[in-house]
Amino acid sequence: MGEEKSLTKHLKKKAKKNKNHRKDHLDHSKKSSSSHGSRKKNKDPKQRRGSSNAPKGSNTEEVSFNVKSRTPILRKPIDPETTKYFAEVANLFHSNEIDLEDLPTICNNALEETRGKEVELATDMTISHTIQNLLGGCDMDRLCGFLRNSAKGFVSIVTDKFGSHVAETALRSLVKHMDEEGSYAYADEILSKLCQVVILDVVSVMCSRYGSHVLRSLLCLSKGVPLNSFEEFHVAKLQDSLAKRLNNRPIQSGGSNSQNSQYAFPSIFKFLVSEMLNHAKDEIKTLRVNEHSSFVLQTVLKLSVGDDQALSHAISAVLGCDIKDIAEGRIVSNSQKEEIMDLLEDTASSHLLEVIIEVAPETLYNVLLTEVFKDSLFVMSSHKYGNFVVQTLVSSARTKDQMELIWKELGSKFNELLKLGKPGVVALMLAASERLQTHLQECCQALRAAVILDSESPSCIVPRLLFLENYFKDKSSWKWPADNKMHVLGCIMLQIIFRHPKQPIQPYVSSLASMEPAHIFQTAKDSGGGHVIEAFLSSDVSLKLKHKVVTKLRDHYGELAMSSSGSFTVEKCFSSGNMTLKEAIAEEILAVQPELSKTKHGPYLLKKLDIDGFASRPEQWKKKQESKENAYKEFHALFGSKSEPDEQNNKASAFAKSPKKQLKRHEKVGRDVGNFTTNSVSEFPGLNKSKTELGYPGKETSRKRSLDEAFMRNETGKRKSVATDLADLAAKSSLSAEEIQQLFKPSMTNDNKRYDNAKLPLLKKQKW
Repeated sequence: MGEEKSLTKHLKKKAKKNKNHRKDHLDHSKKSSSSHGSRKKNKDPKQRRGSSNAPKGSNTEEVSFNVKSRTPILRKPIDPETTKYFAEVANLFHSNEIDLEDLPTICNNALEETRGKEVELATDMTISHTIQNLLGGCDMDRLCGFLRNSAKGFVSIVTDKFGSHVAETALRSLVKHMDEEGSYAYADEILSKLCQVVILDVVSVMCSRYGSHVLRSLLCLSKGVPLNSFEEFHVAKLQDSLAKRLNNRPIQSGGSNSQNSQYAFPSIFKFLVSEMLNHAKDEIKTLRVNEHSSFVLQTVLKLSVGDDQALSHAISAVLGCDIKDIAEGRIVSNSQKEEIMDLLEDTASSHLLEVIIEVAPETLYNVLLTEVFKDSLFVMSSHKYGNFVVQTLVSSARTKDQMELIWKELGSKFNELLKLGKPGVVALMLAASERLQTHLQECCQALRAAVILDSESPSCIVPRLLFLENYFKDKSSWKWPADNKMHVLGCIMLQIIFRHPKQPIQPYVSSLASMEPAHIFQTAKDSGGGHVIEAFLSSDVSLKLKHKVVTKLRDHYGELAMSSSGSFTVEKCFSSGNMTLKEAIAEEILAVQPELSKTKHGPYLLKKLDIDGFASRPEQWKKKQESKENAYKEFHALFGSKSEPDEQNNKASAFAKSPKKQLKRHEKVGRDVGNFTTNSVSEFPGLNKSKTELGYPGKETSRKRSLDEAFMRNETGKRKSVATDLADLAAKSSLSAEEIQQLFKPSMTNDNKRYDNAKLPLLKKQKW
């Protein structure tokens, strides 16, 4: 304890940096930058390598090694005195006795001891953790000083298991200091220097398990990607990918929050990408199939969206095609076509091809569809990696003509695809037909023919889709299983089906309505099946058929409400039922109120259904419900559509948030939701695609993982539609000042615009 206090005292007493240090340094860098153009050009082209496109402020003459001649730097041993010093600093952090006011001073002074030993300390297994803490607490001057002194050995740091974490922390800390005055020019100078060093050995960095991660962060930082979006480029999440495809959400340059970015370094990003692709062109075939370099290339493509010229250049470099052919939308040689098809044979390269299809301009997409993949879609769909490419191709279709070409090859193959265990392609076909409003009738008929014979009763359709994998394992003697989890993609298909108009989905409606009460209850209890029931109740089906299904759940609403997923179904049934059914549901919920109130979701449901009001004043509760229902009807008579009020409300409001936001909210609340893909994971195409980590070492991520998180529902409050908001206000006898202000909020009139792009019920469930 005494040693820690003495160390703290020592660090505080060390001479502080001159306050004008940054100003003097910036003045010096400006002079260097302005005089850089007047220097005589070096006659030796080898010494000028990479300088032609260097961003302003960089000094390429300081770098003395190149990509082929660089010899690995041997790690020097750390002297015992330094080891002891940083051990004491580490203990100081662990003791939690550092005042926040003293933290920058202590970190700055401790980092002074790293001068000249940055590489050795950053790559040390133990001391590297302490360096990370110091870089996170120091000021901008000391941070940039550390990076500047580390520049020559930066490649050795980023390709090291421990050093990569240090580099990552330094880059993130740099972003956090960008709000400070004068920090942009300071950061620009440092990043330029680091990029110059990385470029000279960029192929090694791209292929490094650790360097790839840091390089992606460097690309994100220079592009101006917010820190909270960095993860999108480090860890590939299956649920995000599936949600994007089913909802056809386009990739945004710089991540989902790029529009909020203020601090980008466009000249550095342009230089880094162009030089990286230039240095990598001779090794591009190897880089496409290398897991780590493939991630870097994918990041380059995603970040280039929005700049057509840069994107075309990047795609041409990755595919090995001429940039003119890419710009004009043609790929001429058979060898190039074969080379593209070869990308399907490997996990990393097939991922890369998926991204190319997602970001490709329409002219290039047409060429890939009509020239490269034509007459091969079914074979690709049957391939363990190729089926993902087909899924991306289907979800990226922009026109009815493109969908027509896909339908000709795959429309008659639904049964074969389901037998092969590739339901993802079928689900994407259904979603694309609904999105483009083409082949709706044909898709419904094809799916029906895939699961029942002409001689069989249509009542089997929904049960077999609910247990899709189980059914195709034993078709001859299949019976409704008692305890099995329902198939994820089978549930997704049914939800998409129930978004279709009434006419083509009649067999599916009849099948669900004819199910036994016990089977309806089991479906409602399942997290995936519950979504199907809710989609059915939100469809254009007649109220009579909806009431028929809802009444089969009587005497089970209390049990359903106790589970977080079942409570959504209870709420939906309450909204869809008549007054008699609403009273029956309220009675069952009242019976379990003590237990339900102890759950995380219970208080919301009890308040939503006004169970306290029902218990204390049942007649007044009944009048309030009738008043609200009448308000809904009157409002929709004036402003709504022909569909039922509650149907329209839920179609508009249920899917307002992205799956990623739902997942973050779910993680924050910590709601316990059961894994509903236990029996269906192995059959879902894509879950076996990658068995290795998708991002940073230590974060093992594979595509074989549960899809539950993709379909999580939000727990923090259901976003109502405009109709619901206004109808609720209209049902009240008096309004508060806050509610009156709410009537005049712009969002009350613009909410419908937010729902224009809502596509898939399952993946955009917005409830609590």
